[in-house]
Parts: sequence; structure tokens; C-alpha cells
Amino acid sequence: MKRLLSESPSGSPGDKTTNRLEIGGVSVDVGKPKRPELVPCGYAHENPPQSTLHHLKWLLQKDLLKQDVFLIGVPGSVRRNLVMQYLEMSNREYEYLSLTRDTTEADIKQRREIRGGTAYYVDLCAVRAALNGRVLILDGVEKAERNVLPILNNLLENREMQLDDGRFLVAPEKYDKLLKEHTSEELESWQLVRVSKDFHVVALGLPVPKFRGHTLDPPLRSRFQSRHVTSVVSCGRAKVTGSALLVQYRVDQKKVPH
Repeated sequence: MKRLLSESPSGSPGDKTTNRLEIGGVSVDVGKPKRPELVPCGYAHENPPQSTLHHLKWLLQKDLLKQDVFLIGVPGSVRRNLVMQYLEMSNREYEYLSLTRDTTEADIKQRREIRGGTAYYVDLCAVRAALNGRVLILDGVEKAERNVLPILNNLLENREMQLDDGRFLVAPEKYDKLLKEHTSEELESWQLVRVSKDFHVVALGLPVPKFRGHTLDPPLRSRFQSRHVTSVVSCGRAKVTGSALLVQYRVDQKKVPH
């Protein structure tokens, strides 16, 4: 898919050209990423099959509604490739976290590094995604141990997280409300950090107990909008007969003021 994000050759000098993604009547503006190297490449097809388009439309709807999603299915790369295809089409940056039995709290939030004889805290994928408005992919949720589930649950439900360096991530709505009552200097002195409104979580997992793993706690499970993903055709367009719904997508150019 071609992406035209360069300056418009015609019109006023302050105009720039952006894309608009539309799938089955659901559309969204596609902006230019700050870190293009964090956008997937090589997953999108010019003519995706209908089964894929239905999943992509659903992902787009949940993204617009600011709802975190959970894709469940059999082992394999189908679910991950589907998410990567959506991120490439929507030009979204992402962070990836593979959950295992050995994943701890430190693997999600921050780690300590020594530079020049001084110890520093370095933000990891979940914190970077929350602060920069990226999509956080949690792969293997059924493998997560019970001690890391409260951290994930608090991040999903409240968009809050206590960091080891003393900072505290705050949901954008709460932060903006506090900003009306206090100055930004006061909030900074309290080490409160605003989570981006574009932060989005996509979880990938297997059905348990059919497969080995931990069942999700009801509080954590209720934070997601779930969808079962079966095998999809990797290329070509599926044939649609009768009165079946034909879902299409297109990318339109649109000029927006600078």
C-alpha cells in the first residue's frame, strides 16, 4: 500500500497531504508517525480476503471507541500478523511484550541501567507505549503469572501505574482535570505523568483449558473486547456469493491545514 504523506504540490504552502483509511464504512485519519521504524512493514495486502477485512474493520471500530481488545485463537502467527497488518494500514507505532512464566513486574515497567557509574531507570515497552500513544501488544496472556496480572489490570482499567523512579502514570482525563485546578509545575513536582489518549492495548492469547495456561481473572477479562480469530487466507480476495456483505477498504488523500 502506498502512503502519501509528503507536502502537497498544489494549494497553500501550509497544507500537507495525509491519508484516510476506510474499511466497510468505518474511517479514520492516518497521520504521520514520529518513529516510522516502529510501524510494521510488509504485512498489508492490496486486496485482503473478506475474512481478514472483517477482522480489520472490527479492530478499527474498537480503536476508535478506545476499547482494548483480546484476540483469541489457535497457536500460530495468524492473530499477530492480523494485528501487524492493521497497524501498518493505520500507520500506528507499536511496542511488543511477550509474556511468559518468567515475566516479572520489572519486565513490564522499568529496569535499572548503570551509565558512567550512576544507576538510571529506563522505561520499558508498556511505559513507552503509554507515554507516547503507541499500541501495546501483549502476546501470550494465558502464560502470565498471577503476580503480574494486577499491574496489567490497573493499566487497562485506570490507565495508572506506579513507576520505580517515583513517577506515577495518570489517565489523560484525570490529568486534564487536575490541570484545571493546579499548575503544570505542581503536577510535575508531584511526579504525575499523563498517559497519552492514543494509548491502546491488544492482547493475544489461547483458549484455556483447551490449551495449557492460566485462565484470566474476571476483573482482567472484563477489560477487553474479545474476538475469536480462525485461520485466514494470506493473499487474494475471497469469493462472496448471495447477499453476503462485501467489506472493502480504501485509502484516500486528504489535505489538512498545517
